Amino acid sequence: MKENIVPSGAGSHIALPTVSVCVGCFNQEAFIDTAIRSVAAQTYTAFECVVVDDFSTDASRRRIEECLSQLGDSRFRFLPRLQNGGQMATMMTGLDATAGPLISFLDGDDAWHPDFIECHVRAHLSHTRIAAMSSSDEVVIDTAGKLLAGGHPVFHLNDPRSMPKMSGYLHVDTEADPTLLFIDRGTVGWFWSTTSGMMFRRAPLEIMRPSDPDEIKICADGYMARAAHMIGGTVRIGRALGSYRLHGGNGWADGRILGTGVGLGRMSPDTEIAIRRALANRWCEVAPGLEHLISRHSMRRTLVDLIGLSAAFALLEKNSDAGFLLKDWATPQRKLQTRLIGLLPPKLRPRRFRDIV
Repeated sequence: MKENIVPSGAGSHIALPTVSVCVGCFNQEAFIDTAIRSVAAQTYTAFECVVVDDFSTDASRRRIEECLSQLGDSRFRFLPRLQNGGQMATMMTGLDATAGPLISFLDGDDAWHPDFIECHVRAHLSHTRIAAMSSSDEVVIDTAGKLLAGGHPVFHLNDPRSMPKMSGYLHVDTEADPTLLFIDRGTVGWFWSTTSGMMFRRAPLEIMRPSDPDEIKICADGYMARAAHMIGGTVRIGRALGSYRLHGGNGWADGRILGTGVGLGRMSPDTEIAIRRALANRWCEVAPGLEHLISRHSMRRTLVDLIGLSAAFALLEKNSDAGFLLKDWATPQRKLQTRLIGLLPPKLRPRRFRDIV
């Protein structure tokens, strides 16, 4: 494997990175064994794995302990939480308990294909570009593991190649197998699949970790993916490398596949607002420490694109950290323009004037 990933002739001083894996579980006794064993079956062997149970009330903990005992693999550890905190708190527990420069989060009801880690590592070690996170396609399965779809509807519904005004932000590595699509950080949209289809560089997550993980109980990938992308962009892997399970109890999906151009679920407005608010506050907090890496103008544009113009003015009034990015930007002329356009019906406003928070 090393010979296939490390550049030819690089020398013996180069070693492959350790990948940290966090398998998160809450009341998934029927599926958690499959999730854990899918990690154990990876072709990429340089990984560590923590299984974090978020204070399940079913038999999940017993199933985890039995599975890990049967595996007898020192790369695996069990971390039971002492109280329920939600998906983000579970992910942060896994982040704090591991040390690899790359990290993935596998939901306890999903599973990886054997080459998941290897393909994601290859994407992160591409000789053409570097990204803060990677995302791959997923097949969709039901409770019994029967195949429902050969790709994840959300991953294909939001293909950036079909989005307007994206050409200058996309870069394709056709030499890679599968083909890699790099998306620059200066873009807005959802370009990813789900939590179980992502791998992150640790550094962006450490920078953007939320101040209060308990505020984001579900859809934590909505925060994590955007947070990493805001710092260092995304690479999309054009192959299904895992299985997303529909079982009727999914926190986001509604359990049905309806066809082309239709997603599996929709984040509630309250959850979406909470995620973007948390991102905006954290972005303002860390911006001064990033200015030597990302221009203030670029960080300001990212913030305004994230929440909208009117919300940016409101943020400046409520959050003292926002002044670093917004004080010089918030001119009386811009404020007046924003107020006037705000009088128009929402559908008639230019996109950048449609507030999200």
